[in-house]
Parts: sequence; structure tokens; C-alpha cells
Amino acid sequence: MKKRSIALFLIGVMVLSLYGCGNRNLRVNVRTKTVTRTNTTQAAVNTQTNETVANAATPTPVPLDKLTYSEAPELKSLVSSGALPSLEQRIPDKDNIFVAQTDAAGNILEIGTYGGNLNIPGGGGSWDIARPVLESIIRYNMDGTYVPNVIKSYEHSSDYKVWTFHLREGMRWSDGDDFNADDITFWYYMVHKNNYDSKASWAALKDGKTDNFAVLKKVDDYTVTWTFDTAKYPGDFIENGDFKWCWAPSHFLKDLIPASFYVENEYWPNTNLSDEQVLANAKAKGMDYSKVKDLGKQVTYYFWNISGMPTVNSFVLTTEEGHNSRSSEVCILVRNPYYWKVDAKGNQLPYFDNLYMKKISGDAKELLVSGELDRVDVGAEEAAKILSEIGSDAVLKTILGSNWGSYQLTFNYTNTNKNYADLFAKSEFRQAISICADRDDLSLTISNGFLKPGQCAPSEGNIGYDAEWSKKWTEYDVAAARKLLENCGLKEGSDGYYKFADGSDFVLDFVTYDGSGNYIYSLLTQYYELAHIKTTLTSYDAATYDQIIDSNNWVAALCPHMSAGGLSIKERAASFVPVAQAAEWYGEYGTYYTDNTKGVAPTGDMAKLVEIYDKWKDTADSAARDELALQIYDLHKKNLWSIAYLENANSYCLISSKLHNFADNLVNNDLYQYANVYHFETLFRK
Repeated sequence: MKKRSIALFLIGVMVLSLYGCGNRNLRVNVRTKTVTRTNTTQAAVNTQTNETVANAATPTPVPLDKLTYSEAPELKSLVSSGALPSLEQRIPDKDNIFVAQTDAAGNILEIGTYGGNLNIPGGGGSWDIARPVLESIIRYNMDGTYVPNVIKSYEHSSDYKVWTFHLREGMRWSDGDDFNADDITFWYYMVHKNNYDSKASWAALKDGKTDNFAVLKKVDDYTVTWTFDTAKYPGDFIENGDFKWCWAPSHFLKDLIPASFYVENEYWPNTNLSDEQVLANAKAKGMDYSKVKDLGKQVTYYFWNISGMPTVNSFVLTTEEGHNSRSSEVCILVRNPYYWKVDAKGNQLPYFDNLYMKKISGDAKELLVSGELDRVDVGAEEAAKILSEIGSDAVLKTILGSNWGSYQLTFNYTNTNKNYADLFAKSEFRQAISICADRDDLSLTISNGFLKPGQCAPSEGNIGYDAEWSKKWTEYDVAAARKLLENCGLKEGSDGYYKFADGSDFVLDFVTYDGSGNYIYSLLTQYYELAHIKTTLTSYDAATYDQIIDSNNWVAALCPHMSAGGLSIKERAASFVPVAQAAEWYGEYGTYYTDNTKGVAPTGDMAKLVEIYDKWKDTADSAARDELALQIYDLHKKNLWSIAYLENANSYCLISSKLHNFADNLVNNDLYQYANVYHFETLFRK
């Protein structure tokens, strides 16, 4: 098992989509010792060796001294009319510019052409606008490497207590104002630490031992340091997926910070603004809120949804009425004229003039052929049918997921009823629940055999893949299942269903949310009946479901809100280890980790997960961290705290054949910011 690779080998993995449930599609891990004064071109750094990575192709380093800047025709016209400064005044110089050379899979990008609008579906969700455009501190590649993104480079002290961020001199906000260290200190002390953004819980910015916030210092206009009480290693800081950004436009927001949220600091004085004054200032800028708490969350966390808000993203929300809201029928994002990335020829990105996010209903084939959309999400069978009808007008792309199997179910190991808690703790019970269902039959019924039988285990091509693990407890044997249940102390009652040894009823009362488990439950009941297991299913709305889980008032969950596993422990530890009140499969054990006066103290292998994770956080060496991560995987393989019946499901999309630089087989998860992994600024049509 130790021989399995911790690296990602995702290219070429193709699995069907849309059949799974409870998908969180988590994020990928990356490992580094240090990156110092990293080259500003997009050359990936191998986090195992600190050497340049050869992916699909290794781009020739761009000779920055010979780079000649160019821009879109519409921007040239604005410069000529005097409405916009020259390109050289709008973007960083050649020592600070970001040169995009490869896509996330390592393929060398085509040099694009300017113009046109990119048309994609838009649902109006809080994150919809952010997905294609949001820029983060670092940018990940599919092979587990990453590069500094908004920041130019970073470094750390030998004891890992001090981290230094170097910014890109000459970088600007989308309205032309300077982007500098003041925007970092403003975000931290006026927006984040005071919880004005409602997110002052990012573990990356707190010391792992003392729980104190890091001390942020401005060294100069383009350098800041983060100082922790104790060592803060890469896996717990720069590589932490929740730490996406650390900046806010101080020039735009300084009159929107109320005194009621002020936290004393050396950089920014108290605004002395009342809540009422702040709300009035916001209204004058077109933002109408009744509470400053709501205003703060929207303008400092969901900032991409605010029309007129300066950002550093490739496209920004238009100010044009009727198209300047995420809920608009056609929401328009316009090219950022101050965007700080260029292609290998020095052409300022993005290539498209605008990004149109449309609320669409209708035939996918017609939408693609007509050009109303450049991309549509489809199921595999639908994709094949459409391709046969429209041929070369569209191209099929596979979007890889990272879940540990489809249709997961799990149990409340901290159930207050000792009968249930003791039963669920026995691996024989979990094995019985696993083997009592006919996975071959489920595969045929659900996907006509396309989605293969599987287990709650990493998919082939993902970190920690283990063929033995993926097949563990998957052989259908109802007689063996019944014997295992009886070995666990269950006894068949007069009604034909198993009861606890004390004669009390044993019922697997499944909970699910928004109907996500309804379909699979309708198929599983026949197998549970044959195994003499009485079950029920109740579907709640998501808010009620979460409340039930958090209150520990449940027996078993089908298609849980947070599945076990994912792409890597670094992507979201709470999916692998009971370190928060987050995932159903460890319930109140996670609550205990966050507050030892609450929840239930983990024991046995559940406790070992936490012990190993704490070591992992405190380990600087990447190879040693990898080994610890695999130990966590081994415990999951041994215990199978969650059960899955079919292999992981991925998804498909069709794109216009005229769309270029849209990579195939990329992973859709939070670490890559979902759709942002396609680097929309590099897409173009020809």
C-alpha cells in the first residue's frame, strides 16, 4: 500500500457524471519546502524537488527583456481617446508581470485573438460570478504544483514562524487605483480579524498551538509579513485552500467600515462612523442594506457580486443596469483593463471582451449550434446523442471529480443510544451493510453498466488510489451479510426484521437533504429487506438537515452533505479527519476537536486520525507529510467508516469547437476554484 503514489495522475481518467450524490468535489494537495523570489512567469514549481515540472509540454521561458506589450483593440481606442491610461501605465513592468504560458494540465497555451463574448450558463448563486474569474494568492496545476499568483513571490523564515509576501509592483485595481500593502493590512485589520466579512475563522491565519491570529506587518509598499507564535508550516498556511485572498480595496471600502466593528491596529484609525452613516454611504454607492453585518459580508466576502466594486479579477461585473446583478437574465462581466497577466507574446489578457452568464432553458444542441452558449453541461448519454447530431460543431470535455465513490452512506458513531453506537463501531456491521447490496445490479439500473461497482475509496488516478481498497467489501453475499449482523448481536424478531439483543427495535432511519438520497434509497430497500434490515428515509431541506446532524439527532445518513475523503487532506482536512463539526461520518468527534468541553472524545483509530493529522500540520518536510497523509488513508481503508456502492462519478460538458485553450480532464473542486481551473482569461474563439 505504501507504494501507491501521492502525486496526481489525473489526465486521461474518464468516468461518468451526474449519478452520484453528496459530492463535495474537494481540492488537490501540494507540497513545498519553500519558494523564494519565484519567477513571475507561469513556470510550475515541483513541490517535491523545487525544480521546474515537465507536464504535457515544457514551455520555453519567456525572455522578459524582449517582451513587447499589446492590448485589445477596444482598449487601444480608449487610450487614444484619453479615456484610459496607456497599457504600460496600467500593468506591472516586466519584472512583476504574470506571463501565462500553460493551462492547468501543463499544455502550452495557444496565442489567442481578441474580441467577442464568451457565453456560459449562469445560475445566480453567490459564487457563480467568482468561479470563472476569481484570482487567488497561489494558482494550482493538475500535477500538484502551484505558482504564486496575485502575489509575486513568498518566503519563510528558517523556523517557519514568519512568512513574507512580495507583491507585484505596478499592479492595479480594476478602477486603476494602486494595489499595494495597504490593501493587505486593510483587509486583515479592518475586514477580517473583526469578522466584518463573517469569515474570521480561517485556520490558515491562526497559530495552530495558541489559536492567536498572525501578526501582519507592512514592511514596505509591496512587502508584508505574517508572524505566528509557533511554526506555521506550508500545509497549514500557503497551501491551505481556504486562504484564497488577503486583500480588499481600501480606497473604495474605507467609508464602509463602521466603528462598531473596529479592532485596534497600528495601520488604520477608527473610522468613527456609525452603523447608520455606513449604510447611508453604501446606499450612495448603489448598495442598499438594512444591517451593517449584511453589508460587510457582501462587500468584503462576496465582493464579486457588487457592481462597481474594484477587483483584481480578469473580468468584473458591469455597471450597466439590467445586466449588473448575478440574478440578471444575462449577467455581464466586462474585461478588466488593468488586468496584470499577459500571454507569452506580451498580449494583455483576457482575450474575450465580455463574459456573458445566461439563465438558459432549452435544447443544449440548439444553444451550442446557434452560438447562444459556448459551453453546456451534459450527461454522458446525452453528450453522445448530441455529438452524433451536430458533429464537429462541438467538442466533448471530461470534468474530473475526486469523491470517494458515489452514493455514500454513513452512521452516527456518537449516537446517544448505546445500542446504535456500539453496533456502528463494529466493522462487521459496516461490512454487512456493504455486501448486502448487489452492486452489479445497481450499476446496470443506474447507468446501464457505465458506472462500475466500487467502494468509498480514492478513484483511479487520484491520490492514494488502491485497487484492493476500491473493491473491499463489494462482493454481493446476502447470506454472509446476515451472518455478520447476527455476529454483531442482532436477532431476528417475530416480524422478520433484526432487533437488538435486548429486544428493542433496530431501524436504520436514514436522513438525507433536498431529496439527494431518494433515488438510491428506492433501489437499496430491496436489498435491505432481503437482509432483514428495517429502514426508513426522511429528506429534509438543507438547513433543517444540518441542524439535525449538528444536534446529534440522527441514526444514519444517505448522500451526506460532506462525504468522506476527496482529493487530498490538504484540500479540506475536515473531509478526512474529525477536526471540525463538519462531516457526518465522524459527527460529535469533530465537535470535540474544536471544543473539548463539547462533543465526544474520539478513541481508537478515530483518535489516531487526529493524532496523525496534528503531526502532519507540524511537519515541514514534504516527503514526511506525504507519508503521514498515507497513514490517514490506511486508517480509512481499514475501517471504511463510510460505505459507497458505485465508483466515483465525474461529469461532462460540450464546448463550441471554435473555443480554444479549454483543457480536457481537469479536476472540478474548491482548491482549483471549480471553473476557474480553465483560466477563462486565456480562452478565445476562432
